[in-house]
Amino acid sequence: MSDPTCPSSERNETVWSFCFASLDEAASVALAADLAGVIGTGDCLALDGSVGLGKSTFARALLRGRAEDPALEVPSPTFTLVQTYDMPSDQEDQESLEISHFDLYRIGDFDELYEIGLEESWQQGVALIEWPDRAEELLPEDALWLQFEPGADDDHRKLTLSGTGAWGNRLQRLCLKRALLIASGWGGGMITPIKGDLSPRSYGRVSLSDQASQDSFEVDNAGAQKHAILMDMPARDPGPILADGRVYDLVAHRVTALAPMVSIAEGLADLGLRVPQIYGVDQTHGLMLWEDFGGVTLAEGPEEPIAERYIATAQQLAMLHRQPCPKRFEGTGGTHLLSPYDHAAFLVELDVFLDHYWPHVKGRACPQEERARFTALWAPLLNRLQEAEQVLVLRDVQDPNCFWLGDAPDGQPVGFIDFQDCLIGPVAYDLAALATDARVTISDRLEEDILSAYHSARDITGESREDFAVLYCLCVAQRTMKNLGAFARAADQWNRPSYLAHIPRSLNYLGKALAHPLLSDLKDWYDSHQLDG
Repeated sequence: MSDPTCPSSERNETVWSFCFASLDEAASVALAADLAGVIGTGDCLALDGSVGLGKSTFARALLRGRAEDPALEVPSPTFTLVQTYDMPSDQEDQESLEISHFDLYRIGDFDELYEIGLEESWQQGVALIEWPDRAEELLPEDALWLQFEPGADDDHRKLTLSGTGAWGNRLQRLCLKRALLIASGWGGGMITPIKGDLSPRSYGRVSLSDQASQDSFEVDNAGAQKHAILMDMPARDPGPILADGRVYDLVAHRVTALAPMVSIAEGLADLGLRVPQIYGVDQTHGLMLWEDFGGVTLAEGPEEPIAERYIATAQQLAMLHRQPCPKRFEGTGGTHLLSPYDHAAFLVELDVFLDHYWPHVKGRACPQEERARFTALWAPLLNRLQEAEQVLVLRDVQDPNCFWLGDAPDGQPVGFIDFQDCLIGPVAYDLAALATDARVTISDRLEEDILSAYHSARDITGESREDFAVLYCLCVAQRTMKNLGAFARAADQWNRPSYLAHIPRSLNYLGKALAHPLLSDLKDWYDSHQLDG
């Protein structure tokens, strides 16, 4: 990654530092806003450096960022020595957070430091100290030092953050994110967290104003804003370890690092699929900045799917499936071999149904003999999926992951995300995910229209449609059972009961799929155990 700021960092158990070699004012203000979101009671921030290097600008931006008020009056404490602010607290047991902003330049006597309550400031809240060298003997050993130095020109500064290893644990990733934004030309962008789903990744929306007062974040009403998405996907060890010693991620063929996703995104774009344009990437640390498709997806709400959007998405899948199926993707992230959606992968996903949905409904673990019966019933059905046409399966084609771009200049109306776990699998899988959207209620009529649009785009007629219907029902049944287990797990183990709202919808989809004659034995097993809750 080419980075004009040349950030460097150092970490060990006692000392941590991170250097931004060339910060302009907009990036400095944005970094201050980043810090504002993570400080809390007990923190002391020492802003060190000579006159005119941006300490006051940084302090003002931090206070405004914490207050979430870009117009907050932040008078200089040059003559008053200290200004105190009651700020919003993110602690349940704390109504507000007191931040004391000190300017010690005019301290004439050491005793004055006691008179203005310097020592008490970080004990009661947060201390933000300019000219900390006037009080260095009093500052806590775990203070965070911010050293401001001249940059390559009048518009840039060098800023080094340093402190104990505890600060590194809190700030290392924050600094890496800001460094990536700077390297990508988005250094002044403000990051707003985006509510996550059940994945281990996290996201933030980056907003950058073309016409902004860098010191106050004030945006001219005539100024345009552009947006990007910052994805945080640190490499992780594959997991979890299953009862038989296998590792779920490996069996299910799930990606656990960013690099493969970069190559996959580039490969999908080459195939004509609309995926986000990558603006910048730090593969080493699992960070990527890419295009923001906006907030318009395929539905206006859980009960409001927009038919035009779902049909267009089905047509995009047909376009993808008309092409030769790739075996690998070569790209910036290296070579990524596409795994087969094999028996083991399907079955380990179905285990989620037995491990979590069964006890959610029955109040006890699934007996081993029923597990064996369930697996035996699925074996011939999975054989049918393996014998079917194999295509590139994106794996999670549904409303939150498909964005409506409408009359986009490139003529592609739908943008796709969350494709990092793609593999080679049965042709009906992604269409099943779309037409039985787990988070949006799809009517029977719309489901038929989605299937018809796909069939027409691929010229599937007659007996071929009947064969496809079999594959489709198998995919709906397998995927919906996996989803039921995932929703139960989210509620019962992760304290996210909102996911239970998707269960009635999923049960309806499953009931229709199990009605196919080929699945009659599986339906009998399901009905005999009264698993509709």
